[in-house]
Amino acid sequence: MANSTTPEAPTEAAESRVRPRGRMRAAQREFTRTRLIDAAIEIFAERGYAKATVDEIADRAGATRATFYLHFKSKSELINELIDRGKDHFHEVYADLSPIAHSPTTASIRGWLALAMREWNTIAPYSRPVQEAASIEPEILALRVAQQSTEVAELADALRNGTPTLSARDAEVYASVLLAPLRYYFELFLRGQQFDERRVLDVMATTWMAVIGKVAEEPKRRRKA
Repeated sequence: MANSTTPEAPTEAAESRVRPRGRMRAAQREFTRTRLIDAAIEIFAERGYAKATVDEIADRAGATRATFYLHFKSKSELINELIDRGKDHFHEVYADLSPIAHSPTTASIRGWLALAMREWNTIAPYSRPVQEAASIEPEILALRVAQQSTEVAELADALRNGTPTLSARDAEVYASVLLAPLRYYFELFLRGQQFDERRVLDVMATTWMAVIGKVAEEPKRRRKA
């Protein structure tokens, strides 16, 4: 009778060789994906979202059309990545508002608003393609609306962190009201329309102070009552 053999279990040395190769392939995939996203940002800035093509993006990234489709189903899918980059960028900006919300002054609020507006220059390469894509791609418009809801939630959290007695429902209402003018002027900025930044900051700071100041004073009024 023939001797039966069983496969030998992989040795520890063999496994140690496989693991680095797997990590290298994963790192290469991530590198290529990042290159495609960065290339898309450059092409979108030069030609706009609508005119940019998959071939141009792949060529700028030093890849092929086939490689592009290994990572993304379509050009519009790249917009998800740009939305995520923008969202991550503004996370810390909103967090910085919490101590200001605790003891607000018009000057501190104006300073925060000025900082937020300066960040527009950094985030514009991500946000302009999103704005353009949302005007022609229904699914991108839905993502953008969801992004705006996330921004309201982040600002509401910042207000509540600064004023813990503020209810979640009221914080959301205040946040939506406060963000409306800031978002309006951000849209103008993305379209390249000029406005008096100093005057806008003065008026917005006064308006925000009226709201945030009321929120901060509420616990004091309750203690006195």
